[in-house]
Amino acid sequence: MVLFVSIFAVIFINIYKPFGSAQWVQRGMTPTQYLLWSTVLVCIGMTVVAISRIIMYHHSRNPEHNVTYLKYAIWVFVELLLLSGAFTVLALIVGKHLNLTNSDPLEIYRNAMQNTIFIIGIPYFICILFFSFQERSAKLKELLNENIGFKSSNLISIRDSRGILQLSVAKENLLYIESADNYMCVWYKKNDILKKQLLHITMKEMSEQLADSNIVRCHRSYMINLDLVKVMRREKGNLFLELEEPGVREIPISKTYGEAVLRRLVPIS
Repeated sequence: MVLFVSIFAVIFINIYKPFGSAQWVQRGMTPTQYLLWSTVLVCIGMTVVAISRIIMYHHSRNPEHNVTYLKYAIWVFVELLLLSGAFTVLALIVGKHLNLTNSDPLEIYRNAMQNTIFIIGIPYFICILFFSFQERSAKLKELLNENIGFKSSNLISIRDSRGILQLSVAKENLLYIESADNYMCVWYKKNDILKKQLLHITMKEMSEQLADSNIVRCHRSYMINLDLVKVMRREKGNLFLELEEPGVREIPISKTYGEAVLRRLVPIS
């Protein structure tokens, strides 16, 4: 949005020469110099917008500070005030340098406010339409994805930490899940080829999602599909699970999860 507004602003300013800047050209400023000044003008404005958007982003991350339409409208209005003020200061500096007669700050500020509304209002409106369309498309895609997991009871559906469906795979094809920092690597088969999918989710969240399946946690860093376990062996006091799949590593069982895993593998009546 900031990039689009910047491009639009440079084109607008060079065509219409707002903020009383037409007098700058009349006083001998070349088109190249005007382009440079307008670029400086836009950079100042977009710096204000960028800082504003960063603040808005961090503000909206707090669930208690949801950005409503009213808050967004007020936020944009404050941006207009700040941008108009910045443009007024620049116009006064240039006007003094070029000895322009019309240097009334209040008049320049009113003119700056009027032109700023056009400069950022039009691209803002276009961006809102674009982002709205993008959001609707994403929601439609998410809605379609949500239905994937219900088409067959033989599918394991896995969502990321945001609740967005990222992977649906047949139970017999999901081999094991491995922790990788704040991500989880899901290993599965597709046409007898070993593949992996990296998901932004914690081990705890993954365990909760798969609580009703036979994909269980056997180690601090691993979950495994017990239906596919072919060998369980003990080596030097440590337990390992093996899957009958070429290229698949053996999965360790830690003491913390060992008893629960053994009960699932060897049920005791």
